[in-house]
Amino acid sequence: MRSLLSVVTASIVLSVGVMSEAMAGKEIITTLISGIPHSAFFGIDLENGEGVAVGAGGAISESKDGGKTWKAVAESPTTMALLSVAKRGAHSIAVGQSGAVAIVQDGKWQTVDSGSKARLLSVDVNSSGLAIVGGQFGTVLKSTDGGKTWAPSAPDWSLLALEEHFGTGEPTIYAANVTEAGQITITGEFGVMMRSDDGGATWRVVRAIDPKAPTLHAMHLVEAGKGNSYAVGQSGALLISADGGETWTQCDVATKLNFLGVTASATGQVVVTGMRVMYRSENNGMSWVAVDEGDTITDWYQAVRTDEASGRILAVGHSGKIIQIGS
Repeated sequence: MRSLLSVVTASIVLSVGVMSEAMAGKEIITTLISGIPHSAFFGIDLENGEGVAVGAGGAISESKDGGKTWKAVAESPTTMALLSVAKRGAHSIAVGQSGAVAIVQDGKWQTVDSGSKARLLSVDVNSSGLAIVGGQFGTVLKSTDGGKTWAPSAPDWSLLALEEHFGTGEPTIYAANVTEAGQITITGEFGVMMRSDDGGATWRVVRAIDPKAPTLHAMHLVEAGKGNSYAVGQSGALLISADGGETWTQCDVATKLNFLGVTASATGQVVVTGMRVMYRSENNGMSWVAVDEGDTITDWYQAVRTDEASGRILAVGHSGKIIQIGS
């Protein structure tokens, strides 16, 4: 997956910059497209110079030039909000409200039956067509044919539930990741993180359910030895892993606002987006500065991704906006 230049270890002190990007005289936000106030994009993915963004009312936009320009798909197959999208090799999958799943077949976006009516919040797929979806109330779905068919694949949440804490038996899953080798990772409510080493057949605990832990909304994972992995969530939760997501170190940034997305590039750029907050690192998460340019502190940006071919970092959010962060 995505590789970085250096690795953070638990012995390194992670610091927060005292100067924001704007205070430093840097302007790093470029608005690529913007819609009406009540429109929104919730998910984006980029690969090999092509991109897909999805959002409210089933909106789908595509890019053929690494995210520089975007064109709306004329006929979306659904009016349900699409909340996440994944693109890898020949496979493109979008998921959303009421169990909605759309995939590209014969060059056209089409809906398929997920077998679920739950709100689906996250999706990932590898080039072999192994896909994983996470959603509300512990929903986890798996596909082995690029999203054409789906089957339940959740861990046995009852084994992890804490009887004295309501909801721990069905934690909402906000982020999912599948590697080219077929390793699957999911994370979400109560800070839980689960991993499957056999394509979703069995699961093991990476981070146990903790009723006091912030919900984790997004991950950026790389293989052990190839750089840093990141997970972000509620109340400024920002975790960094140097071993592919097996163990995590908390980075205490100077905010309690909610983070919604995270990405990193091969040059050491890391961007975290959220509700009225954005943070950026230029050294693989060793230090961070707040980005308070434009509307980053008054509105929200959700998903954020890196185009590996160019290193460009793009985020989506309110008002149907797609922005570029950095040059």
